[in-house]
Amino acid sequence: MQLLPLMAVLLPLCMLGGGGWVMWRLTWAEAGEELLRSAEATAEYGARALTGYAVGAGRINERLRGLTDEQVLNAGPGLQGELGRIIRELPHAAFGHVVSREGRALLITGLPMPEAPVSMADRDYFEALRAEDAPQVFVSQQFSGRVQGSLLFTVARRREDTGNDLPSGETFDGLIGVSVDPNTLAEGMRRLQAPTDSLALVRDDGYVLSRSVGQTEPLPQVSRESPFHEIAAGRRHSHVYMSTRTQDGLPALFAAYPIEGFDAHAVALRPRQEIVARWQRAMLGYFVFGLPASAALLWLSLRVRADQLRLRAANAALGRDLERDADRLNRAARLGLVGTFEVDLATGVSLRSPEYMSLQGLAARAAVEGHADWVRRLHPDDRDRAESTLLEAVSETSGITDYAQSYRIVTPAGEVRWIAARGEIQRDADGHPRVLRGAHVDVTPLRETQMALAESDARLRLAQEAVGIGTWEWFPASRTLNWSPKMIELWGFDPAEGQPDLQEAMRRLHPADRMRVRREMAMANRAGWLRSEFRINRPTAEGGVETIWVIVRARLVPPEGGPGARLIGVAYDVTERKEAEAHSEMLAHEVEHRAKNALAVVTGLLRVTTADTHEEYVEVLEARIRALAGTMALLGRHRWKGASVGELLRHELEPFGMGEEDAPVTLDGPEVLVGPHLAQPLSMALHELATNAAKYGALSTADGRLEVRWSLRGQEVVLHWRESGGPPLDGPPERVSFGSQIITHSFEGSLGGTIERQWRPEGLACDIRFSTDREAPVAGLRG
Repeated sequence: MQLLPLMAVLLPLCMLGGGGWVMWRLTWAEAGEELLRSAEATAEYGARALTGYAVGAGRINERLRGLTDEQVLNAGPGLQGELGRIIRELPHAAFGHVVSREGRALLITGLPMPEAPVSMADRDYFEALRAEDAPQVFVSQQFSGRVQGSLLFTVARRREDTGNDLPSGETFDGLIGVSVDPNTLAEGMRRLQAPTDSLALVRDDGYVLSRSVGQTEPLPQVSRESPFHEIAAGRRHSHVYMSTRTQDGLPALFAAYPIEGFDAHAVALRPRQEIVARWQRAMLGYFVFGLPASAALLWLSLRVRADQLRLRAANAALGRDLERDADRLNRAARLGLVGTFEVDLATGVSLRSPEYMSLQGLAARAAVEGHADWVRRLHPDDRDRAESTLLEAVSETSGITDYAQSYRIVTPAGEVRWIAARGEIQRDADGHPRVLRGAHVDVTPLRETQMALAESDARLRLAQEAVGIGTWEWFPASRTLNWSPKMIELWGFDPAEGQPDLQEAMRRLHPADRMRVRREMAMANRAGWLRSEFRINRPTAEGGVETIWVIVRARLVPPEGGPGARLIGVAYDVTERKEAEAHSEMLAHEVEHRAKNALAVVTGLLRVTTADTHEEYVEVLEARIRALAGTMALLGRHRWKGASVGELLRHELEPFGMGEEDAPVTLDGPEVLVGPHLAQPLSMALHELATNAAKYGALSTADGRLEVRWSLRGQEVVLHWRESGGPPLDGPPERVSFGSQIITHSFEGSLGGTIERQWRPEGLACDIRFSTDREAPVAGLRG
């Protein structure tokens, strides 16, 4: 009883001391967890950025495929602008450059090439990529740029499939680099850090790529005494350690997390004094409650028994809840195809759950397997990587306790599945691995969706580039436009000058469409969509103005925490389609007109054609209609623009073996094009001349010859028709046939020309003249 006052004082003090110790440990543990999360987020950010720069370098390599160094060095602004657009699409990238295998800079995007050659041969990325065991992608140290003098680091890869002739045995043919401003890259990291922390991207050799606090010159290598080098050499998944800050030597807590795909880590740090201050603020509450604790001690002792009874009941209820949770967890594993495993690392024996075996494409029952069984099911392309990742994680020296990776397996049925493996490695007090416990999850649908989305995105970008689609945003509240570079080019502005002025853009609308477009834009704010076609008067490179047709499609997007809705749309040039529609309409009118004209001619032929017998009538009429149809076919092949004199002659005289040896017909003259309204009567007249020659003239005998020569004098065609070797003629025929009437009517009436015929003893001679610019249409034949 006498010790009771002393105990009432000592017990709270002991509790306060113990609570302070526990809070001290919890504060440091919480700080480590927070730093690890920041380092992991920074590693993901760094991986996306560095991967993007590597992909950008690959896109430049694809664009330069097949080009020699000389072609790249002498490339015009077009190629430099195209590569510049690739660099501008990469966040935080300063510029890209192409380097020859001698180290000479061939091309630098976004910067004028210096007059004197610039050598990159002393850069660490040049030395690394020139080596025989060069990595696929290399991230350089920081350096001061030789062209613009700013602080940079470079993500580089070898240049491949060039047009250069490499020496025998040589594989290095230059490189492509994407240079990055570390201070610009640090802007993204600053959004990930806590106010008291600092973040950095550090190569595994200790050289800093970028840090959130910014810098003006390259930083020295991380001290060799720092635990960072042991972590980087062991490639642990993540690690928290104490060290000193480079800039001031003060102690701080660090967390390192590897950047996937690169020999670098993301590092987060928090000063020791900040952690101590946080512990002191937490302990303030203990002091506030410590003194009342003595007074409440007696009252608490009376409540202990009651609390014990309630705790016993609560524990019983918790046990029942745990049983229900375990049952639900087992069902979730079965339905979600989550398979568990436990590997005894001393013996190599692995216990597999039924869900694990089912996921591997085997019978769904628990099994005992060895390491080789798992390796045998790995996809050949992933086998070496997956096995080495596992063996490294469970090695004696790695110190890793968290194991995670993704890979493909091939089931006994030949099905390829993607597996996400996660596990915990239990180690003894000396750090030796003892047991690996974890789970496998089938993530094949997720991977397939990711690949489908990537393919869809690539097709969309390709389609937009192929058809020249421009994208735009209209903010009605502020009456501002935001255009993509393609949209700016479509309107005739220079993308390098930034966003065009709204009023200047509206002035380039065709005056006849301007008011209608304004009304449609206003209606789109209410309807929620816009579909319009209009014309743009844009300047040309020669200083003139051209009119193009543009289609616009857009949809109103509701605000997401912003000031108001916006109209997002696309626009593309449809001038060729509009011209094709106009031309098709013109052709339709022309076909309709020619069809009516042909029907009029056929009607006239039916009315005036005569013959002694029905068979002769049919033969003569069919020949004339075939001649007319042949002319229509010629005009159709030329899209109703006309036909040449030579084509019409060859069509009518083709049955007489033109082009063969000893052919009875000789044609000589230029390809003179006559309009469709002249081609029809000309073909009818030539048909009748050829028919008369075949029946009564030179082409009616085996020894007969026909020579047709024509020339163009200004707008006048002069055609000479000479027959020889046929039946002797003693003058003009006694009766003028209908075919002769067609010849005279065609040349002197429809063609507006002249025809002079001489019936010489050796054969018919015709001199024909007509003008190619006569516009009178053919009206048909009258009897």
